[in-house]
Amino acid sequence: MSDTLSPRLRERKKAETWAVIHEAAAKLAHQHGAGQATVEAIADSAGISPRTFFNYFQTKEDAILGLREPFLDPDLSSRLTADSGLLGQVSRLLVTVARTAIGDTDAARFRELMRQNPGLIRRQMEYMAKAEALVCQAVAALLERDPSWSGGVEGFDLNETARMVVLIAGVPARFSITSPNHDLSEGLATADLGPALSLLHHVQRKIS
Repeated sequence: MSDTLSPRLRERKKAETWAVIHEAAAKLAHQHGAGQATVEAIADSAGISPRTFFNYFQTKEDAILGLREPFLDPDLSSRLTADSGLLGQVSRLLVTVARTAIGDTDAARFRELMRQNPGLIRRQMEYMAKAEALVCQAVAALLERDPSWSGGVEGFDLNETARMVVLIAGVPARFSITSPNHDLSEGLATADLGPALSLLHHVQRKIS
């Protein structure tokens, strides 16, 4: 095995171990409830030590839901533009960053686990707040570079302004995912936001 391949193989092994731990945790929580899915039980089911468990997950809730630290690609944040389409850009960025925290976990099982174990919702919301904070930082940086925004808005500073933009931009995602016609088993993708964004723009024009 060449040295140049070793890092790649180590990453693959790490990803495989992560998946084994998550699968063991999710299965235990689904069958017996999150309360019975202790770190020790998860580690035993996954064939690892509790110490190894904490190399991959901070808490058992993270393992059950398959949560990772959200990540914002610098290339995506650099593409933001402070124009009339800013809300749409930020809405899509929010969904993209939120999905890095959830990854490719089984969306249907993810929701079923939270339905069965409402206590898991709080942990999931903490990760969504982390994703939102990353997007807020990107929006604040964008507004700071734009003379028409850099001073904030009507007595509110730049960070407060960025936070308001991000909160408004989050409405289409919430509208879409709670729509009766949305298939919850598929999660939410940026392509799903189109109708909700269009409705938001129409409502803005009506009430402004």
